[in-house]
Amino acid sequence: MAKERLPIVCAINANYALPLIVMLHSLKEHLNPCYQAVLYLVHSDLNDDLQAHISRIVEANFIDPAANLVAELPGSPRFPPEAAYPLLLPDLLPPSLDRVIFLDADVLVLDDLAQLWATSFGDRAMAAAQDMAIPLCGSPRGVKEARECGIPENAIYFNCGVMLIHLNAWREREVKRRALGYLQRVGPRADFLHQEALNAVLWNDCAHLDPRWNLLGSLAGRSFAKGDQSACQNPGIVHFAGRFKPWRSPTGGPFYERYRHFLSQATQFVPAPEPGFADRLRSLYDLYLREFCYGCERGLWNHRVI
Repeated sequence: MAKERLPIVCAINANYALPLIVMLHSLKEHLNPCYQAVLYLVHSDLNDDLQAHISRIVEANFIDPAANLVAELPGSPRFPPEAAYPLLLPDLLPPSLDRVIFLDADVLVLDDLAQLWATSFGDRAMAAAQDMAIPLCGSPRGVKEARECGIPENAIYFNCGVMLIHLNAWREREVKRRALGYLQRVGPRADFLHQEALNAVLWNDCAHLDPRWNLLGSLAGRSFAKGDQSACQNPGIVHFAGRFKPWRSPTGGPFYERYRHFLSQATQFVPAPEPGFADRLRSLYDLYLREFCYGCERGLWNHRVI
């Protein structure tokens, strides 16, 4: 019997090849054997050796976006151009694809993605989980023009590291044009580029996933984190967003050892980068000091100091 194809979309540059490979190993280990993952990888500078290795893990399609499309995206001193590639997906992916799972490369898959794929979200343009760090559109670093966009301050703000996307809905509802228009208006005040823009234009067109499908590794299961932590008991995907990257140096929290298991598989082909001084400091802070300093860290983060 032919396996059902599960379309997975990612967007990276060469610096994220290692975490991508970690993610793919974790995805394959947990995937229902009746499914076959098919990767659509939007990239800018992956060499032939990396592409060949990725193709040995999963069936892969490599997409190098045209310069004129990339030129439409906003620049940011804090993010590489690839960070905004998700806005280009309706233009880059085959018209035959209507529904896809988008994953950031810095995630660890800990359950069967066929379960996520089975999620129904009706005629909504997408589905995503509430952001653990920015829970509401009116939160600090949320949607800057929420009032001008007619968005209630208590509207849920979603994290774009894991998305179920209806590509045809994005095309029909001109999501790219609307999101780029928002970013042009807001300019450098935008914090997280495509994520803020998608929240601005799809806040009422996004179904909400169970939090277990996008647990932030820097907060999930941590004693200092506020909010409901019950999803940590049955994690589906852990997302290592932010400054604490487990492929660069050890991190705190309950998921590092599981990440290291898959990292050891990935580094057989792609060597881990030597941690720099800043990486070592962040690691020490996260492991031993963050529990006591988190209130100060959070205040600085809310005010965009860090």
